[in-house]
Amino acid sequence: MHNVDERWFGVGRSLLEDPAEAGAQACREAIAGRQPTLLLVFAALRHSTQAMAEAVHAAAGGDVLMIGCSTAGEFTSDGRGSGVVVTALGGPGFTASVRAIEHDSMDLYEAGVTAASSLDDIDAEHRVVLLLGDGRSGDQQEMVRGAYSVAGAGVPLVGGCAADDLTQTGTVSFVSDGATVRVLPNAVLGAALGSPSPLGVGLAHGWHKIGEPMVVTRSEGGKIYELDGEPALDTYLRRTGAAPGLGDDPAAFLTFAAVRPLGLARRTGEDIRIIFEADPAERSISGLADTPEGAMVWFMEGDRENVVDAAAVATREAIGELGRDALGVLVFDCSVRLIALGGDGVDLAGERVRDVLKPVPYSGFFSNGEIVRRANAKGMHHLSVAALAVS
Repeated sequence: MHNVDERWFGVGRSLLEDPAEAGAQACREAIAGRQPTLLLVFAALRHSTQAMAEAVHAAAGGDVLMIGCSTAGEFTSDGRGSGVVVTALGGPGFTASVRAIEHDSMDLYEAGVTAASSLDDIDAEHRVVLLLGDGRSGDQQEMVRGAYSVAGAGVPLVGGCAADDLTQTGTVSFVSDGATVRVLPNAVLGAALGSPSPLGVGLAHGWHKIGEPMVVTRSEGGKIYELDGEPALDTYLRRTGAAPGLGDDPAAFLTFAAVRPLGLARRTGEDIRIIFEADPAERSISGLADTPEGAMVWFMEGDRENVVDAAAVATREAIGELGRDALGVLVFDCSVRLIALGGDGVDLAGERVRDVLKPVPYSGFFSNGEIVRRANAKGMHHLSVAALAVS
């Protein structure tokens, strides 16, 4: 717990096997007897149950706003694990409002519009929209675009996409408007947060482009059919030095391609596009977000030291925007970094975040896509780390 002007940011973690007991324990630790304005709940897929969500809500006394989702792992200042992490914010000046969009109720652009409409309820000097998308339901860039159409350049968007412990089975979200607690599959959630003092946002990835650029000559959404006028899979396999038949083995291709992403040229650098699937019949490759025709792309390479350091860099950037002490930090780290860095590398990345922040608490989860939308960034990111610092 770290107080500034009586506002507070509390974090609780539980690795208990029973989901409800874990949720209650984590919530009690986070609130420490105080009345929260907003709860954020990140949980392992096996803990992502109605009983857990209701136990968290009840432990906070009920009648509290809440959003959260399933993950590929959670972490706090105490380390990483697989259980339940609850983050609570409260005290004079914090205001919040939440929205939830069920996966089958509208398209992703409209889901983003609805999520960001939570801003309508917030009148504060500093505002941010927290977005929890769904890493399984199409191009989440559309969700970010919709949210940006409401928020505009003056209100940053930050967050991550729910994950499913890398099982590819579907994600779970938790939400409460204060009265009822709902658990939804593959949903989009938004929470507007208002504060009388600054909110800072950071983003980093640690990857750099290599080799000659390529033009995306045919694509549709996240699927790339041609690079430089050739079948995309053939170009990808040749340029990465992969075995010609790798595209025939989905699991082997995913493991290989996850750490050999493409960089999409932007005015301010590169957005990373993870390649996760190949279609050997049509010779296409698929990414987790839109890669438009005519775009310039490069292969990206990760210097291990810089990739490890990305979480600390994003955190430093976020707290640097505050101009004052931070109460706490939310961190959204890419689940594919678990593959890219391995357990030792991920633990080292966490140590570096702790070194940057101590004694300030932080919490977060491994996500299926990271969200930072400011005036100079498109919004949907992969193999990246996003951070929100609260003061």
